[in-house]
Amino acid sequence: MEAEARLQEARYSAPIQQIALLLGLVFLAMGIGGFIPGITTNYDDLSFAGHGSGAKLLDVFQISVLQNIVHLLFGVAALALARTRNGARAFLLGGGLIYVVLFLYGAFTSQGSGANFIPLDRNDDILHLVLGLGMIAFWLLPESVPAGSSDTLAGFLAAAGIFVSLTGVAYRPLRLIPLALVLSLLAVAIGGRNARLATAAVFIGAASFAVGLAIAVITSHPLW
Repeated sequence: MEAEARLQEARYSAPIQQIALLLGLVFLAMGIGGFIPGITTNYDDLSFAGHGSGAKLLDVFQISVLQNIVHLLFGVAALALARTRNGARAFLLGGGLIYVVLFLYGAFTSQGSGANFIPLDRNDDILHLVLGLGMIAFWLLPESVPAGSSDTLAGFLAAAGIFVSLTGVAYRPLRLIPLALVLSLLAVAIGGRNARLATAAVFIGAASFAVGLAIAVITSHPLW
């Protein structure tokens, strides 16, 4: 009991906490990147809100000042809540539900209408769906899995994540690499003897995403 209490008190000690922390850092990077010209294209067209904002993060996702602020708030919330396992689970469930709602809102709102105040385009909708379902999937993960099966499953998911990430560098990165990152993060959450491979898969996926987007933009190949 005493050891369990110490584990609960330790910051970012459990896999579920580490996932929430990683997502928080991603949200912070998105929020900060949305205010940096170059990382955000058409920066002069960045507006506070509304479908008329022409700025795009990584030349892919339509953004506004409002979206950047929301991303920063999500990042701060994740870092604060990830200090405990219950807080991390609350962040994953709450954030996942919010992004599923945002996906539905974007899917049923005309891009050029006044109701599209955030704003949201097709690429944003896809990202929100992946984020929402991925966060809810992490929330559903059990606290522990039998050792033998967990090692095998984590290794399989990590290997699949690496393969899909590398494929996404050359072919439709926006379609493949988010899936690869979800697989890799699931492997991290399971942990076990393949924890290092799973962690490597996450970093390979992140690097592949950046490289794949850059190659697709330079060569005018489809992102999705």
